[in-house]
Amino acid sequence: MTTSRTDRVAAARLAWVALKLTRAGRHPVSVDRLAATVCLSSAETRRLVELIGFTLHRDLVSTGPAPRGAHHRVEPAEGTLGAGPDGSVDMFLLAIATGERVHAAATCPVTGTRIRIDLTAHGIIQADPPSAVVAAVDLGFGLENVDAVACAGQPFFASASAAANWLVAHPGGRIYQVAAYLAQAHRLVAALEARPRHVL
Repeated sequence: MTTSRTDRVAAARLAWVALKLTRAGRHPVSVDRLAATVCLSSAETRRLVELIGFTLHRDLVSTGPAPRGAHHRVEPAEGTLGAGPDGSVDMFLLAIATGERVHAAATCPVTGTRIRIDLTAHGIIQADPPSAVVAAVDLGFGLENVDAVACAGQPFFASASAAANWLVAHPGGRIYQVAAYLAQAHRLVAALEARPRHVL
């Protein structure tokens, strides 16, 4: 389904708020509470929840354990949140939203190298191998390309050289060291939270 830029921006902001309110899907939130938080009508909130693909059961919204869009396997360590079977680098947003430790395991699509990432909102606990990178589209921080948050499928690679072909296939894409991508995720969150509500 084709969506307008306005819908994509509103959906991204709503998704961020829902991720925080539901504690990454563990505590469903009422449509009315979510609507009040993002200053939308309940009907518009329901429409956006359906557009995003979140679970809506009666009047409760759940985000699930992780956003859709990437391809790595999760092995949560005890006391951590996993990024989910379809999780992507959205695990960075998950850590910021919940304030909890997040863990994911991936396989580099080029080298086959196993990649393990553990992080909190405040820093990277483990990036193995240390050369691991995140390949991401340039989101901008005016949210013009905010649909990329959900559908870019930003993968992890074992190194910047392993990601070279990804860059060729994704003009405007960038490669970030894992710690640098956490800083990028914080900037995206600041843009989502600063978005004037009346624009939505």
